[in-house]
Parts: sequence; structure tokens; C-alpha cells
Amino acid sequence: MKLLLFVLTLSSYSYAFTLNNNFGGSFKSNKVKVQVAGNSSCSAQTGVTIYELQSLVEHAIADYWENIPTTNLRLKNDGFTDTITNMYSGRLCAPTDSTCISTAPSGTLIPPVNNIVISCNNDPVNFNGANVFAVSIPNNFSGKKITGSVILINDSSTVFSTLNREDKIAVLAHEIGHAIGLGHSEDDAALMYYKQVDMRRNLGQDDIDGVSYLYPKLADACGLFGATINDVTKIPPTLAQMGVSFFMMLILAKLFKQIRRNLRKTSLS
Repeated sequence: MKLLLFVLTLSSYSYAFTLNNNFGGSFKSNKVKVQVAGNSSCSAQTGVTIYELQSLVEHAIADYWENIPTTNLRLKNDGFTDTITNMYSGRLCAPTDSTCISTAPSGTLIPPVNNIVISCNNDPVNFNGANVFAVSIPNNFSGKKITGSVILINDSSTVFSTLNREDKIAVLAHEIGHAIGLGHSEDDAALMYYKQVDMRRNLGQDDIDGVSYLYPKLADACGLFGATINDVTKIPPTLAQMGVSFFMMLILAKLFKQIRRNLRKTSLS
């Protein structure tokens, strides 16, 4: 009965977050470097230099994605990369997007990267509109694990430059969310909400649920009740965690049964 109650409780979980790929890919390592492309440049249209961009990245990590007690994800602001071809003017395509790859002009594709790389970019096709602040695509995979993602700031229009510093940081934090594997959320309190919300200054509970689902920090017996720490949030257990938990329950049940038998024998002797 208790097991049935647990399963019914699990099925009642409801989340608004989505994942940005169809197999729920996340970085293989929970320690992910975030870098600015060293050979990138940003024009006056963007309103920042690459050095200012690097400072914004530092705050996007510290103000939003650090110190979440239910995830083991650790993002590191790691300065600048070496030269990466086509980062400023190239075309960004997902590895599985054959249409994007086939229609990109020859020699313009941004190559697969390692970790998370951020750059300004002036190709308007990447942004599908002058009012899009930035785009993010995981463009390097190992099996079903992300090994690299690219974030491009729209330098083909002035839209990013219209934001104040705090909103620029929030936009970068939102794009980092995509880079680590999160899609959009339908919860308007979430950083990953699909529409721009001015004055966003922190993660919502749905963001915490999403990142903890992808990078869980298990704090109880094999994740039986999800990764719950100090009642901050509850993350639905994965099938693997449920399997291990069920196996542990069987072992404990057998152990208690054996103890009862031993106690019964002792009382009869």
C-alpha cells in the first residue's frame, strides 16, 4: 500500500519546464566552463565590448545559477577561449538540423565547441528577427550528453543595447539555461519563461526544478523521494533511481523478515 501511495504521489507532480532536446540531454560533467570567444568582437550595436560581456557572464552565473542546494551543477566563469572560426559572422546550427546545415553558405558554420562559449554575432539569420536578444544551441554531443553549447548575442540589431545592465545579465542567464539543457517554461515566474520579462532578478521555482532534474543532488536513500534538501524543492526520481529504490526496499524487507525469524527462534529456545 505504501509503495502504491508513493507511485500515485509521483504521478501527481506537475512541472512547467521543458528540455531543449528530445532526449533530455545534459552535460556529462556537472562542472561546466563558461567562456567568451576570444576572437569575437561586438559592435556599437550591441552596446558592450567582449570584456564587458565577460563581466556580465560572471554575474549571470553568480546571481542566478550558483548556490542551488538541489543541484550538483557547477558553472565556472573561465575567461576567454582561443580562436574559434566563424564565431562573429558564422551560422549556428544544431548537429541534427540538416536544413540549417545544408542551407548555410559554404565555410560559414560555427564549429562544435567544448563547454559553453558566448560570442556576439552579426548574422541576422541566426536570430530570426531583429527583436531577438540572443540564441543558444548545444552544438556538440557525445551520445546523449552535451559537450558544448554556443550562445550568440544579437549584433545584427540594436535590441540588446536597449537593455539596462541588470536585464542584460538576466538575458545571459536565460541563455545559459538553454545551454545547459533547459527549454522554455510556461511559468511566468521562471527565468526560462518563453517571453521577456523586465526586472527579472532571480530564478523561479520552476527553474530550480528543471536544473535539479537535469543535474540532481541526491540527498536521501537512493532518491526514493526525489532530491529533496531542506524542503526547498522536490525533483521527480528518474527511472533508474526508482529501480534502485525499489531494489533497496526489497532488500530491507528481506532483512527485516530475517531479523523477525531470528528473534522468533530466540524466544522459542
